[in-house]
Amino acid sequence: MVEPSPLARRPQERLEITRLEAGRGSSAFDEVAREEPLQLLVDGMPLAILLRTPGSDLELALGLMHAEGIIHRLSDVALVRLAPSGQAVWPVSELEVGADPEAENLVDVHLRTPLPSGDLGWQRHLPASSACGICGSATMEAVQRFQAPVVGHRRWPMDRVFNLPRLLAASQPVFRSTGGLHAAGMVAWGAQEMEVAEDVGRHNAVDKLVGRALLDGRLPLTDSCLVVSGRAGFEIVQKAAAAQVSLVASISAPSSMAVQTARLLGVTLVGFLRGETGNVYSHPERLELQPGIERW
Repeated sequence: MVEPSPLARRPQERLEITRLEAGRGSSAFDEVAREEPLQLLVDGMPLAILLRTPGSDLELALGLMHAEGIIHRLSDVALVRLAPSGQAVWPVSELEVGADPEAENLVDVHLRTPLPSGDLGWQRHLPASSACGICGSATMEAVQRFQAPVVGHRRWPMDRVFNLPRLLAASQPVFRSTGGLHAAGMVAWGAQEMEVAEDVGRHNAVDKLVGRALLDGRLPLTDSCLVVSGRAGFEIVQKAAAAQVSLVASISAPSSMAVQTARLLGVTLVGFLRGETGNVYSHPERLELQPGIERW
């Protein structure tokens, strides 16, 4: 049975502040979302430094490395070294974890098969030039080359899609106390409950969900839906597609690269999902729409 880790750090902290009301100041306390840097290493080599909400560092690291194509399954990982406070749940599946109290704000993932020298994820293969830096077209070509298209075939009833924001809002305890976190929720086609992760970065919240699924042996997340509390950017769609999530919904707007990526990789992308309205930007065939809706 998976239990919450008693050692995981709280995602918020209580601070003494000055409350302003009608031009007067008074002493008060407020709950503030934690934001701290996390150093990610692969076989001891630096991969990235992230700003994140601490407490689910193991899930975040594994989810990010899955999206980058560094790992594909839990068996690719030989050992992970991190502080006990970086584990959101206990025990941690079948993964060997080296708990190091001195590794606060650090996760070092050791692979069973070492990567070629300097090969730390698909984005490191992107060509760059002084004319365009890393161009959008180069990114699209790299995504298509390194990532398989999504193959989910289930069709989602619109009442379930319209209910996604409500389910997400109901499972954001830290946001309710701080007002300062993004959230991402994952629900399978035949399931009723939504799994939710919160973080100062919306893409971090997605990585935490995918990392948890990796630990639980639930990848690929075929015929699952991801909903995010904020804007749906390129990274959100790419991470979802890497996990084979077929439907991505956002309460806010998508970006042009997110739409392009969703159309390229076969992801159904819905934006501005509020009440019983929304915009479908790609692959509406997975939605149970009324007859006569245009498809492409």
